[in-house]
Amino acid sequence: MAKTRNLIQTRPNTDVAFYTPDTNALNKITEYVNAGKTSGLVTTVSEDNLTQTLSLTFNTDEDYNNFKLEDDTITSSAKRIYYCQNNLIAFSVEEI
Repeated sequence: MAKTRNLIQTRPNTDVAFYTPDTNALNKITEYVNAGKTSGLVTTVSEDNLTQTLSLTFNTDEDYNNFKLEDDTITSSAKRIYYCQNNLIAFSVEEI
């Protein structure tokens, strides 16, 4: 069964940049796309440009669980928490 992970970020104003995964994390996503485990990263932004959603849909729960355990994913998560806290960006992660 497919599993979708949404990272939702809400920034205080448009002068603050959203967190963007680093090259290692993006390369890991590309690796999963090339292996047929996910369809890739989809980015949507609200009309007021204050909320961004990054979505990844994985083909199986196993693919998603393996992705969460990747070193690059764990490192990116820690960087995201640090960046968002320091830039007053509220965020949540939804698993659907």
